[in-house]
Amino acid sequence: MKLTPREKFLAKVAPRADGCWLWTGLIRPDGYGAARFEGREQGAHRVAWKLFRGKVAPGLAVCHRCDVRACVNPAHLFLGTPAENARDMRAKRRDRRGEKHGSAKLKHAQVRRIKTMLAEDRMYMSEIAREFGVSETTIRAIKTGRTWREV
Repeated sequence: MKLTPREKFLAKVAPRADGCWLWTGLIRPDGYGAARFEGREQGAHRVAWKLFRGKVAPGLAVCHRCDVRACVNPAHLFLGTPAENARDMRAKRRDRRGEKHGSAKLKHAQVRRIKTMLAEDRMYMSEIAREFGVSETTIRAIKTGRTWREV
């Protein structure tokens, strides 16, 4: 007996007590599930939306309310623009800022020390940069609040 696309999809879902449906198929390195659908690989959460809710208009993203990347429960998903998705991520503090950022060279304690040194105004920014092994541009960005605002 041939399975419907929904049945095939649900065969790779593991429901959890919190309501999330975890994708048990391919998980990408970023933590999101991937499923083959409509002749190509797509995000499993996007496929879930299409199978259970309908089309996704061009330019819209399928976003998670639960913030569990492998969740494919349509009740945990909503449509939004990429900008709305980014705002939602920032509002939930899921963005990679500060020492969570993959290319961060400084730790929170170091940035606090840099801010203290800047407030004391006894060293040039170039000297502070040299002491912490970063560029003067990085120190200026900390001083002006362009980066590390949260510290």
